[in-house]
Amino acid sequence: MASITFGYILAETLSETNLIKLIGAKTSKITKLGIHPALTPVPALYLVSPRVAHANASALLKEGLIEPIDLYIAILASNLSLRVMYIYRYYLPVLLPLLGIVTLYFIGLRILFDFLLVFVVLMIGRKRYRGVKVNGENNKIKLNFSKKAFKKGLIKGLKASLNFALRFTPLFLLVVFMLKSSISDKIALALSPILEKLGLDSLGITYITTAIFSLRAAYGIAKVMLSYNYPMQKVLGCMFLGNGLFVLLNESWVRILPFYSGLYPREVTLRLLFLQAGLSSLYNIFLAIVLLKL
Repeated sequence: MASITFGYILAETLSETNLIKLIGAKTSKITKLGIHPALTPVPALYLVSPRVAHANASALLKEGLIEPIDLYIAILASNLSLRVMYIYRYYLPVLLPLLGIVTLYFIGLRILFDFLLVFVVLMIGRKRYRGVKVNGENNKIKLNFSKKAFKKGLIKGLKASLNFALRFTPLFLLVVFMLKSSISDKIALALSPILEKLGLDSLGITYITTAIFSLRAAYGIAKVMLSYNYPMQKVLGCMFLGNGLFVLLNESWVRILPFYSGLYPREVTLRLLFLQAGLSSLYNIFLAIVLLKL
């Protein structure tokens, strides 16, 4: 909750000091690529903190300045830059030394989906925002670094954080209850017969069931599979299937759903969850099945 509260305070402070308007003016040309003028700061904010980006977008949605489809386009278009940063910070320094060339194939096949998704949403955005006038008059934006502005940003951020907590906490407690009830363990056990039909042996099944709870721990098992001379496509298949099931059975309802539900209306939350987690999971699982059946 501390990081989320910080995100709200930062988002409100950026708004009260007019820094968000300045960022929007500086990035206004992004509109031509297919992002709503009010949401052009989102890709930049996403690199700083996705929570800040979502807090800013949520405020715009509540004020009626954007529609849900504008939100979907901006968030999905921001995923590529975040993916590139993740590759640079984790895949290359950690996964590449561990798994070697397998990592490069994994990165290439994974980022292909991000490129395709960004291409589609930006094509939709360009049609939607064609002819929209963009205000790029940066000089007219006056920054306000007064104590009053910072105080107002702090108060509004704390209030927004409290509202988030009131919506987030019940769902989070439900998730904790499900984890304590070992529902995830039962799901993993139920998957074993299906995984065997995909041609996975005990080590492959161990990888998948481990990945559902911890991808990083599972990557260590992938190293073992390579040392046992498992075919590359089978290791990649396990990696993509593990990623897909991790997002579908773990991250989507443990982290993403509670976070979105504290920010957005229910309908927007569910659609954004499908677009952010569902599409990615389906791609990973589909690709895994293809690789495992080669």
